[in-house]
Amino acid sequence: MKRARRPTAGETPPTIKTPAKGAATMSDVAARAGCARSTVSMALRNDPRIPMETRSRVQQAAAALEYRTNPLVAALMTTRRMQRVPVDHAVLAFVTTHPRSDPARSYPGYLSFVEGARARAAELGYRLEEFPLRQNGMTSRRFAEILRARNIHGALIAPLPRDEKHVDLDCRGLAVVGLGTSVVSPVVERVSNDHFQSMMLAMAMCRKSGYERVGFVVSRLTSERLDDRWLSGYLLATSRYPVEQRLEPLLCETPEDISGELAGWCERERPEVVVFGNFDPAKPFRLPPGVGVVVLDAPAIDGDWTGIFQDDLRVGAIGVEHVVSRIQRGAFGEDDKARLHLLAGQWVRGKTALGPQR
Repeated sequence: MKRARRPTAGETPPTIKTPAKGAATMSDVAARAGCARSTVSMALRNDPRIPMETRSRVQQAAAALEYRTNPLVAALMTTRRMQRVPVDHAVLAFVTTHPRSDPARSYPGYLSFVEGARARAAELGYRLEEFPLRQNGMTSRRFAEILRARNIHGALIAPLPRDEKHVDLDCRGLAVVGLGTSVVSPVVERVSNDHFQSMMLAMAMCRKSGYERVGFVVSRLTSERLDDRWLSGYLLATSRYPVEQRLEPLLCETPEDISGELAGWCERERPEVVVFGNFDPAKPFRLPPGVGVVVLDAPAIDGDWTGIFQDDLRVGAIGVEHVVSRIQRGAFGEDDKARLHLLAGQWVRGKTALGPQR
């Protein structure tokens, strides 16, 4: 192939022809930015191996030419890059903050998050590996150094303990997604059950089953952790009831306080069915005879407990999908849009709330 002659000293270099708007190719962007096509490809993916100044120049050139990536070609190249990644490097960090002895790590919802995330990671060619953030001697800086040394570019943050909302994690160079709504800072993309929708669905199904006096029990600790989305749904639903059917919700300070305050609340409010935000099927609360039970985190879609199935397996899987998506498009660091993806809850008919006196 004949190469183009370089201009000699004193000659005017040839003018680079500007393509029609929207018809630019990667070669056009490379010519305008003065770099190789491979550099353009990496810069448009925000690859950290390309200097920030070069990335900015390439992205400005692409914007000026109205360059658009072909989604089919991009998908093919992503697949090829994935096949070239060594198995030891195809790791996603599952960032945990609970001590290993914390009972929360054995809760069904937590275990489902992990199981769903691990399975989906394997399907996408990754291995999910736990990285405890708060083990002895660990610092945010040291943690980031470990991930960089392992060539890990994606992290999934597990729900935080109790009332915590902050995690000391350096997100630079990382594609980060949080499970649940607990991680408020740093600002990261999150995946959660739609707690407001779940409560509205539970209330609608209680009314459909014939219950007029529907109560709600939750701890303030849990409610605030979910930005009061369950409570908001309950108050909105009951605001549409006749005044005599509006019950005051029981808001205890902690989940451990519920058992001591439940009997007195039932005597005052006389519920026909109780919707529980905090509930352990292995240690059910004692209620007056005939009072139905609805749980907002039913353990199974086809189980005995009436309530809402949050599908924590799917939440974990979706979290991994968004981490991988961020890696592929080079979306590293904090999420400037503060995206929150919500998965709708599903109603479980069960056997614990079949209708008044049933």
